[in-house]
Amino acid sequence: MTAPVPPSRGFDPEAEQEVDFAKYVRLLAVRWWLLAAGVVVGAVIGYLVSLGGSQIYAATATIYLGQPYTPTGGGLVQNIQTNPSAVATAVQSQAVQNTVANRCKTKASAFEHGISTQAIATGASAKTGSQVNPLVKITVQAKKGKVAACAANALAEEVVSAKHLGAYAAQKIANLNAQIALDNAQIKSVQTAISNVGLSDTIKLILQTTLRSDQIDKTTNAQLLLLAKGVESPRVYTHAASHKITARSRRNTVVIAALIGLILGALTALLWDTVVPRLAPRNGD
Repeated sequence: MTAPVPPSRGFDPEAEQEVDFAKYVRLLAVRWWLLAAGVVVGAVIGYLVSLGGSQIYAATATIYLGQPYTPTGGGLVQNIQTNPSAVATAVQSQAVQNTVANRCKTKASAFEHGISTQAIATGASAKTGSQVNPLVKITVQAKKGKVAACAANALAEEVVSAKHLGAYAAQKIANLNAQIALDNAQIKSVQTAISNVGLSDTIKLILQTTLRSDQIDKTTNAQLLLLAKGVESPRVYTHAASHKITARSRRNTVVIAALIGLILGALTALLWDTVVPRLAPRNGD
């Protein structure tokens, strides 16, 4: 009599996966030193590679945008000076870059791809609550330190000039200087008239009143001129000096290389039993 055939239990993929996974974990645990060696070797190689990273220079100049006021100094005026993005637009202009390149005796291609700007927020307007950014950094990166420093300073000076941000303040200063010159001429004329002998007391009183009015007008214009030069006019706040930087991040290079070494070490540990026996006979030949 034939013995009964036990029923087929079939293939259990989850059980096979558990067995394989346990096997891989055991192999990695037994040959942990391969993983450690891979991390160390990878980190060392990454560090050595980072030492050979190309060196570039960076230089940063800071400009003061200025805060334009009305002609009488009564309130702020919203114009291009109050928009920090105007700086980025100007320094990315090919015409501006060509002007700077000629000044620095180089080509625009030596620095045009390394230009960046950053607004430094310092407060908010009391009336509108909007952010005020009177300071902007202009940074230039280049392969030569002299080029980086010269380009950063030249860009800063070009941006704050009367051709760009400084147009309003420059015209206001010119107008105030002309008005003060006129005040001085009128004051001198009145003082000469008062010094004449034979003038009636009434005429002298009128002339003295006129003199005081001209002097007050001159003082007011002088204060407005001081405001225009010291507050409204944009200027270079700090000039740039170049310093060397590494183009490739040393820390990132070492970390990435260590991870690659870890992966290679893990693969070596898993394939050790398969590869090493095949290489042994060849080594013995």
